Amino acid sequence: MNADVDVVRLTAKESALIDHFIKAGEFKNKSEFITYAVKKAVNEVILKELEEKSSAALPMTEKDIDKLLTEIKNIRRKLWEGYAHRVF
Repeated sequence: MNADVDVVRLTAKESALIDHFIKAGEFKNKSEFITYAVKKAVNEVILKELEEKSSAALPMTEKDIDKLLTEIKNIRRKLWEGYAHRVF
C-alpha cells in the first residue's frame, strides 16, 4: 500500500481524546484514528457536494422516473442472466 506521510498538529486535548478512544479499544493507534477521521471528512464533503448538485437539478417527471425504473429493471435482468449462466 502506498501512503503519504503528513504531519498533523493536534492540541493536547485532542490528542488526549484520541488516546482515550484507543484505550477504549475503538482504534488501534492514532494513525488509524486520523485515517478514519480524514476519510469521514472527505465523504461528508463529497456528500454535501452531491446534495447541492442534486438540489440544483431539474425535478424528474413521471415519464423520466418510469424510464429510469425500466432501465434499472433491464440492468438487473442482464446481471441476473449473467450470474445465472455462470452458476447454473
